[in-house]
Amino acid sequence: MKGSLVRVGVAFALAASMAVGFASPASAATANQCKTFKGYATFSPGVNPPGGAKNNPKITVHGTVAGCSPTKLTGGSGAVTGIIKGTKPGNCSDTVKGGGTQKGTSTTKWKNGKSSTFTVTVKEGTGSNYNLATITGKVTKGLFAGKLVAGQVRFSAANSSMCVSKPLTKVTFVQTKPLVLH
Repeated sequence: MKGSLVRVGVAFALAASMAVGFASPASAATANQCKTFKGYATFSPGVNPPGGAKNNPKITVHGTVAGCSPTKLTGGSGAVTGIIKGTKPGNCSDTVKGGGTQKGTSTTKWKNGKSSTFTVTVKEGTGSNYNLATITGKVTKGLFAGKLVAGQVRFSAANSSMCVSKPLTKVTFVQTKPLVLH
């Protein structure tokens, strides 16, 4: 269960960072910051329990950001969607160690009708931080184009039997650090 959550967390983090952005170098001015980011990610096919066949699922991320400022740029909130992919096939027991990297793209559709498209890299935590995912990337198109993103989310399986007796197909996530674009 721990390993599959890591893979899922990475996917979430990736999507989240692409949507709003997270803390980046201290010398960079903040272009936007959101107080909350939460959502879920689905895996297709699901990540199999230990001993099951190895696969490399497509991870689809859905989330929302709120409390974003300055409000005049975004409308204060937005909807985040994204697709990421693991770097190698595995099952729940393979991912328990964490430390893997995933890549993908994400889009945030802001309340005011504008959008931002991101490319991101997600790095999984290890050890007791297996359920943390750190995201870095860049806005490639739309509002905030050229700005850097970085951040972190914590994830958990949507159902306690996932990655134990059945495949992991869904995780939920929340940010652990404010989302910031620089």
